[in-house]
Amino acid sequence: MIHFVVPGTQDFGIRDFLEGRGAPMAGRVSILDYEEIARARSLPRGTYILSALDQLRPSGRDRLAAVWEQLSSSGVRVLNHPRDTLLRFDLLSTLHREGLNRHRAFRAAALPEDLSFPVFLREEHRHTGALGGLLRTRRDVVQALGLARVQGYRLEDLLVVEFYDTGDQEGYFRKYAAFVIGTRIIARALSKGRSWMLKSRGSEYSEPMLAEELAFLQANPHESELRRIARVARVEYGRIDYSVREGKVETWEINLNPTIGRGRGGLRSLSPALSALREPARELWTAGFLRGLEEVDTGGPDDAGPVPLRPAKGSRVPMVRDANPAGRGRLRALLRPFKPILLPVIRVLSPILTRLGR
Repeated sequence: MIHFVVPGTQDFGIRDFLEGRGAPMAGRVSILDYEEIARARSLPRGTYILSALDQLRPSGRDRLAAVWEQLSSSGVRVLNHPRDTLLRFDLLSTLHREGLNRHRAFRAAALPEDLSFPVFLREEHRHTGALGGLLRTRRDVVQALGLARVQGYRLEDLLVVEFYDTGDQEGYFRKYAAFVIGTRIIARALSKGRSWMLKSRGSEYSEPMLAEELAFLQANPHESELRRIARVARVEYGRIDYSVREGKVETWEINLNPTIGRGRGGLRSLSPALSALREPARELWTAGFLRGLEEVDTGGPDDAGPVPLRPAKGSRVPMVRDANPAGRGRLRALLRPFKPILLPVIRVLSPILTRLGR
């Protein structure tokens, strides 16, 4: 049995998969939320997959680490260590230090003098992508941070990430995705488009592009390098999002709670003809992921009962970070019509706002 552990409001990634293409494994996968884990006095044996660790508060990761120790000492397999698995900032810093990434990331409150432009802002713990466009000067960065402060972002929650251009000679960017599950690396998807920040919806799907994606899934050409990256990151479950330049992988993040599948509907933006062309790639990915689940489903002794747990300290403190701190989304929506008026003011006040953020 596999126990997939996730914040209660973020279980749709695995649930949608089990209700669709993952139905053959549905009877062997249970879904638990972190608050359940924190309150439990015993847990069933099986294999535990700890997802979305970046969504936990530091105190929540500490409490989870105590659970990890008790499960592991009882012979239970647990993928992703609550403390040892590298989260976004530590991941990017370590990959650069180890020579596995050419770009760097810095916390917004501690920028070096030798920052390489252009750069972009993003949140450290949420999967919101870049906050705005590329910033080409230090003044641009200060103004962007000032705007972010007005919109409700905390300076300590923001990263400044150096942009590394992986576009081809025709101006196309490619973003690759591959899953890590146990020791298996499974090629997942390819996005291709003219935007430097690619999401599935911004990808330009065509017959040649879908053929390129299928060839990528079949060959899994970066498997060896990705396995090394996963080992350095101490990630046993997650999705590596990366680009390639001059044959070398450039990792942008490892999503520890990735979307696994959208059932049989796939991308709604695809025409029926293109959707049919993409079906072999979907089937290939699904088969690989199901094999990965089967490999980590090591179970436990049939005659062994549940693992008893010692009560965790601080069990009344929420484990998961606020999904929308201070109503940030509503605040951005309210400010959007006034942005042309606010920007000149923010340009003047941004150095002050940034210092206040510290």
